[in-house]
Amino acid sequence: MRNRGWLWSLVCVLTATVLACSDAGTPDTETVEQPAPQVSDQAQPEPAAAQSQMQQEEPAAVVEAGYGVDAGGPATAQADPQAPPQQNAYGGPPPRVADPREALAAGVPLLPSAPAMGDEYGWSAAIDGDIIAVGAPYHDAVAENAGAVFVFERQDGEWVETALLLPPYGEPLGWFGRWLALDDGRLVIGAPYEDVTLINSDDLIIDAGSAYVYESIDGVWRRTATLVPEPLLPGASFGWSVAIDGDRLAVAAWGDTVDGERVGAVYVYRESKGLWRLEARVVPPDPQPSHQFGRDIDLQENVLVVGAPGYDGEHSDIGAIYVYHQFGFAWNFAGKYIAPNGGAEDGLGTQVDLSLPRIAAGAHSHDQEGWNAGVLHLWRLYDTWEYDARLVASDGAVNDWFGYASAIDGNMMVVGSPGRADPETGLYRTGAAYVFELIDETWVERGVLGPVDPATAGEQAEFGWVIDLNAGEVVVGSWLADAAVGEDAGAAAVYTIGSNEP
Repeated sequence: MRNRGWLWSLVCVLTATVLACSDAGTPDTETVEQPAPQVSDQAQPEPAAAQSQMQQEEPAAVVEAGYGVDAGGPATAQADPQAPPQQNAYGGPPPRVADPREALAAGVPLLPSAPAMGDEYGWSAAIDGDIIAVGAPYHDAVAENAGAVFVFERQDGEWVETALLLPPYGEPLGWFGRWLALDDGRLVIGAPYEDVTLINSDDLIIDAGSAYVYESIDGVWRRTATLVPEPLLPGASFGWSVAIDGDRLAVAAWGDTVDGERVGAVYVYRESKGLWRLEARVVPPDPQPSHQFGRDIDLQENVLVVGAPGYDGEHSDIGAIYVYHQFGFAWNFAGKYIAPNGGAEDGLGTQVDLSLPRIAAGAHSHDQEGWNAGVLHLWRLYDTWEYDARLVASDGAVNDWFGYASAIDGNMMVVGSPGRADPETGLYRTGAAYVFELIDETWVERGVLGPVDPATAGEQAEFGWVIDLNAGEVVVGSWLADAAVGEDAGAAAVYTIGSNEP
């Protein structure tokens, strides 16, 4: 298989490769208080082209911040101790193959109309009601690795592809579709490596990044907005992660600078009279080089969650999540949260998910249950945000990467484990997704989902790389799955797992 996408992603998640890490540290209960970030109510340039216009920011109002952290106990039993470490191709112990068990639900494959070898279709995916979008950031129809997004809609009970969205400016290596967000007929698409041209200039700002808003209008998906960061910065990767809820959307630029260092920032926009206006530029109160602030984000109502897997606390790259609450037109820092018993290179916050009153964030490289076995942490909002649960897979094994992706909706949650070996074939890193249900305030593992056709998907398919959940239906991406058209074409499927009503 081609290792280009895998190796690049691994470098982004980890700043140093380790074979075994110590997780003997005590819980980190640090919470930082900080005045609100600056905001701007200036209009974003109209979506005619990916161009930039400088804006001035005004100080924001400040409200009480600094919510505490409560290190609660585990919500599930610990996995069995692992066998003595041995080496494998990735430098660590080989995975223990789980005992076969019946899949919780059969998946319906989402087959793209224009598959191609190396597209990595299924890198990103989003579902909302009767709409699913799946990204293929290496799609070459417009230009090399320019990207594409495939839109499926439910018609007479069947999922049918209704649109193939291509990058409007055809920027090579732009990664259009690297991340997606869907809400109420609006689709936000990130293109973090697009080069952007300054107004009245031919100068390209390399890898500044862009984000696009599409809306379904009379059954046709039309681009209604083009967003770029202010100011433009080479390598900012604006659009690496995106989120939308109602009339607000957020775009992360994890390569943005704070005080001259590559820390990351999140831009929050609000729609008014058809225009998306910049409301705030959010940065961490304790910026660090290679913080990866904005590696993933989520937004719901007046809460913004930002993952920062490169945060160095008690251990290097232990990771953290930052929470902001909106009051008036200001986004105010509410707290930074560290996982209890976190270890070096855990990468907490590589992906985050928000379903009020809960936040889920995985630490996929956590070693307590085995080298890189992974763990998922949850926080819950009472009067303050408090640590709520620690979940591991019932049959977890070394290098499973449990918690790399997750999605919560009501009392249902699905957690990705893209490194899990296939129990039927023993194929390495085929991947899985675990389904949990909240019963009597305890998360109970209901079963596991797997690739529709693991034999075809092959080794290192990494099913569970991305997950989204809505109203009892879950879409799962398998970005490195092989297909008839060739290696690493990618795959995605949708599963029905039941009601999400509390």
